[in-house]
Amino acid sequence: MWRVSIRKIAVPAILLTIVGGLIFAGCASPVLVATCSKKLVASQSAPIPNNALTEISGIAASRLNPGLLWVHNDSGDTARIFGLDAQGITHATYRLEAASAIDWEDIAVGRGPVASMTYIYAGDIGDNNSLRSEIVIYRVAEPVVDLAGSVSGSLSGVDAIRLRYPDGAHNAEALLVDPVTGDIVVITKSMSGGAQKAYSVPGSTTPGVLTTMEYLATITTSPSALGAITGADISPNGLQLALRTYGGVAVSARLDVGIPLSTFLGGGASIINCAAPSPSEVQGEAIGFAATGRGFVTVSEGVGAVLHSFTSP
Repeated sequence: MWRVSIRKIAVPAILLTIVGGLIFAGCASPVLVATCSKKLVASQSAPIPNNALTEISGIAASRLNPGLLWVHNDSGDTARIFGLDAQGITHATYRLEAASAIDWEDIAVGRGPVASMTYIYAGDIGDNNSLRSEIVIYRVAEPVVDLAGSVSGSLSGVDAIRLRYPDGAHNAEALLVDPVTGDIVVITKSMSGGAQKAYSVPGSTTPGVLTTMEYLATITTSPSALGAITGADISPNGLQLALRTYGGVAVSARLDVGIPLSTFLGGGASIINCAAPSPSEVQGEAIGFAATGRGFVTVSEGVGAVLHSFTSP
């Protein structure tokens, strides 16, 4: 299984050298992808000035609006999303019509019902006491946002993808959408780390109908609270996977998009485990790849949090 390297480092705004060598499994000439390169440039924004963003739990780069990042709060907020630029300035605030927010934990951007469009997926998947009979992922078409101004409003046409696990309730904080297949993946969270499971449904799952997810893979992290999985993302080209834990960041790459997602998540032949820098954050839970795939961004919960960006030069 893929073991996440747990470590925390301070992140100055300089060129970082990724420590450790790449681990090549079952391949002679691996493909070098951006986040697996030797160096990433680290930078951070000023504190996010929007006082409504008290507990950012998920982050995802817009595909439709270059430079825009979609974020949302943890439990306790309404069903809304915010669009920020790289400096943490809010340019959009949207309420999702006909949606509720029990415990939103992660957000993703990816393909959906209409091939020419991109969609936002908001995961109401948190369940600290493992009591929920179902979870919901809300899907809505990405709106166009002018980064020269700001907009507030609501988004209609929201799909409610109702899901349950095949083996009882779980807490989860990580959501991703495979750009290759369109499959929607939820990764469970264990506060003791160790084995955590991934479940999936096809992107074509009928909204509004309670659907049972399928077990996909087991992801094994360090057996402690630092190994609890709090966020995940997959790069737009489908080649890179990032996991966020309380202890750090882990990135892996598959050599070909034809390699099944179950193998990608669970580890196996032709999967590269990359060393990746991890920001020092009070309670960092969110991670998202850049829209270019050449790096990633993280953010912590709390008022005045900063965006930590790591990009390939």
